[in-house]
Amino acid sequence: MARSLKVYKIKNPYMTTIIRFFLAALFVSSTLNSFAQDETERNFKPWRVDGGMGWARPSGKGSKAGVLLFMEPKYNITDQVSVGLRMEATAMARGYVDVNGNAFSGKAGLGLSFVPTVDYFFTQSTVRPFIGAGGGIYNLVTAEISTTDNQFVKLPAATRFGGVVRAGVDVWHLKAAVEYNMVGKTQGINNNYIGLKLGIVIGGGKYATDEGEY
Repeated sequence: MARSLKVYKIKNPYMTTIIRFFLAALFVSSTLNSFAQDETERNFKPWRVDGGMGWARPSGKGSKAGVLLFMEPKYNITDQVSVGLRMEATAMARGYVDVNGNAFSGKAGLGLSFVPTVDYFFTQSTVRPFIGAGGGIYNLVTAEISTTDNQFVKLPAATRFGGVVRAGVDVWHLKAAVEYNMVGKTQGINNNYIGLKLGIVIGGGKYATDEGEY
């Protein structure tokens, strides 16, 4: 028997905005790529890998903050536009609200995400503020919580499409950023979360000049 296909509609207006921004950024990046500088005209090397850790705070009642680890290979299309693939692991407690409005939190659960991204850098100096966005896959594992009457409620595992917006700054080979991830809800559980990150940048520095290389 043939299975019917489910059609998922994006109800979150913020998610729609992120998707539109992401597609527009990809279009702009593709256009810029046709005018991209060759290595003799670039100020920055094209390949870099960002990595580090940070603080993750889920949205919703009953949730508890946790930690995150990330790695993101990136390619500089131009000196001011880069594309990448953010791979991130989070450990945080999603909240649960029952039909009576009571909020509960469970044990920290693992989450994994794989999100293509686009960043725009405002400067070409050592201090480089940037903004960015992306959209990709978020995997949330099952977690259990204990209610006031000693009953256990299982928070379901979920795989969802989500989006991220971010802003930050690179200083030499160090970076700091704040990100807001919009993953939506599963059975009334809010999966959105904010991340505060600190990390290092491997590669992607300036080409050697009379003033040196970094």
